[in-house]
Amino acid sequence: MVRAMALMVTALVLASAGRAVEPAKEPKKDKAAALEKLLHGVWQGGDCVGTLTIAADGTVKREHYTPGNNTATGTWEVRWDALPPTLVIVAKTSDDPDLAGKTWEFKLVQLDDDALAYQHPDARPGSEPVHFNRVKK
Repeated sequence: MVRAMALMVTALVLASAGRAVEPAKEPKKDKAAALEKLLHGVWQGGDCVGTLTIAADGTVKREHYTPGNNTATGTWEVRWDALPPTLVIVAKTSDDPDLAGKTWEFKLVQLDDDALAYQHPDARPGSEPVHFNRVKK
């Protein structure tokens, strides 16, 4: 029995010798890219939440934000080191000097064709996420 098993293993090794090994696909990266693509577009939030425009080139614009009706522009990325993923927004410019240079890290709790919701990092436990609806063209 041992001899037969050794023979089978040897035959399998010889049969597979010389065959090219295909690189493993990275489905996680593909899925992450597809989810990030869902972020692209214009999102309308409620009062003081304003409008969030997320572009494929990594830029972001926030308008009608805060009670001061502020505008900020900058960059965005999604960090996948934990679930839910983190939407990181860095404000490069703003009409409010306190917002320029600020970094926000929001936990994405909903993302689909029509809706985006995130949890603010300073939110109290059990508080409602911030909701946006996609602006249809």
